[in-house]
Amino acid sequence: MRVIVWCANKLGFDVFSKAILFTSGLIFTHSLVEVALFSILITYLTSEWENHNLPKAAIVVNLHEGTYAVLQIAFAFLADAYTGLFKMVVWSTIFYIIGLGLFGVEYYGPLVLVTFSQAAIVATLKPFLDDQLLASAHQPITQEEEERANRRSDVCRDYVSMLGAIVAGFGLSHIHSFMTLAVVSAFAMGAALVWFLSGTKSYSRSKPTGSPLSDVAHVIYTAAVTKRKVEYPQTPDQLFQNSSSLVQISPHVSWLRWLDRAAVLVPQDQEEEPDNNNNTCTVEQVKGVKFLLKMLPMWSTFLTFSLVSATGSTFFLEEAARIDEGFSVIIFIVLQRFTKLVVTEICDRFLEKFGEKMNIEQKVMLVRICLGMICCVACCIAAWINAHHWIHLVKTHTKPEERHMSVFRLTPQYILLGVMEGFSADGLENFFDSQVSKSTARYGPMFGECVQGIGKFLSAVCILILTIRFGWFKDEIDSSRLDKYYAMLAILSSVNMIIYCFIAHWYGDERFLEEDGDDQVDVEMGNSAQADNSLPLLNLNTGRETENRKRDDDDNETEIPVHDVSSNAPLLSGARSFSRPSSNGIHKRFYSMR
Repeated sequence: MRVIVWCANKLGFDVFSKAILFTSGLIFTHSLVEVALFSILITYLTSEWENHNLPKAAIVVNLHEGTYAVLQIAFAFLADAYTGLFKMVVWSTIFYIIGLGLFGVEYYGPLVLVTFSQAAIVATLKPFLDDQLLASAHQPITQEEEERANRRSDVCRDYVSMLGAIVAGFGLSHIHSFMTLAVVSAFAMGAALVWFLSGTKSYSRSKPTGSPLSDVAHVIYTAAVTKRKVEYPQTPDQLFQNSSSLVQISPHVSWLRWLDRAAVLVPQDQEEEPDNNNNTCTVEQVKGVKFLLKMLPMWSTFLTFSLVSATGSTFFLEEAARIDEGFSVIIFIVLQRFTKLVVTEICDRFLEKFGEKMNIEQKVMLVRICLGMICCVACCIAAWINAHHWIHLVKTHTKPEERHMSVFRLTPQYILLGVMEGFSADGLENFFDSQVSKSTARYGPMFGECVQGIGKFLSAVCILILTIRFGWFKDEIDSSRLDKYYAMLAILSSVNMIIYCFIAHWYGDERFLEEDGDDQVDVEMGNSAQADNSLPLLNLNTGRETENRKRDDDDNETEIPVHDVSSNAPLLSGARSFSRPSSNGIHKRFYSMR
């Protein structure tokens, strides 16, 4: 025990908690099972599961990973609004074990159950650990203690998950039967669940208090349905609980202006008591939703990114298995994840600190994502070179034993795959945190996962179309034209990178940002000169009266009221400031085991 405490102190665990130890066991085992069994699912599909051909197996894997990613938001909502984190973790793990055990009877039914369970575990296990770390800190919790809790949470997720992946890569790689590995995984998860439940008395559990996602839905429904015919306000008094002198709610994005209707007071609203306006949202609530939906252009650039990421768990693995049938392809998965971890740590320790020191945090985040986009293009080019070389060997040598190509030629593309995910995927999480309220920030990585899940669905559609219409994918790697597919991805990634540069330039406008510090300044009270220089993403033709009114009232307004509400409270619980959380805050990076 003294050794454990000493190691914990060296890693930043100044207050050792038993809850950390018990929860880490479940994180470790989940990572081990995920890497050993599901990260290389395509190899089992093409060899044991009814001997699926290449395109059908790739489609199944993409559907599995896409569903797994999209469902995370749903289970996070259920945990926050109804069940609580602890119950969701326990029950999802139980169903996960049942699904693993049923693989000995049938394939697709258990795969659906496992997919749902995986999504629930990933969506709730890390937030549950966050709660335990915050509970072990001194009260009241200061900003420094939140940063320490965030660091400890990162250590548990990153390093413990990486340890599980390494054990899977070098300890379970000798088990080649899917049935046997599924049974071993079921027993491992069962042991981890018993270990987790043995620490029940040491856990700090809180009752579900509601999810901000339900309030987001309420704002959207009110604007789109209930008040869709309401005119835009002409005076600030027409907006419910408007603490500013503006008639347009920030951020001033033209295609989000329709959401302002949700805060407009109509005659029947004005007749009711101020606290009973059930059909009217406050300005701060609408502002929070607009900041969330403002992320849509950024998220759209990750659809192509997801197409490339999907190849890492499908065609890359099949290439490695075909080049050297005796090689353990899990090694490449471990290499990819290790590379991602290293890149993430470098960015968090050095790149972000440089941005804070130079006061250019926003630009550093956008540059970080851009570096990932560049690596995405490089990964496609490296994959195209290897695929083209292999096809040349297949055409010139009819006998497989005459084709001399080292499987380690695929190493660069897996390294680039990990680098691009470390730069862009994790960079997107940090950028999301800087753009939305703190209560919504904890859903940032899950929104990112959802976008990438949609990209996995698009990958399945692309494979289906390219197989039926152009015949690029055949039953085996040797007869498929992966070189053409990788070349197409390289072109799409290059175009996507250019589009991202324009979108990043729009997001780089300081009009979207809030000032850090104790006295938060509302974005809509920023420098009007910046508004005049806004790019076409903003609505340049709206808000003229707003800007004139703002200039007239600048001399009289010295402070903007800010309501201090718990970051975990729902959006509709009252007006509050949607201020940007610290880049090192507890919700800096949410859990994403994949």
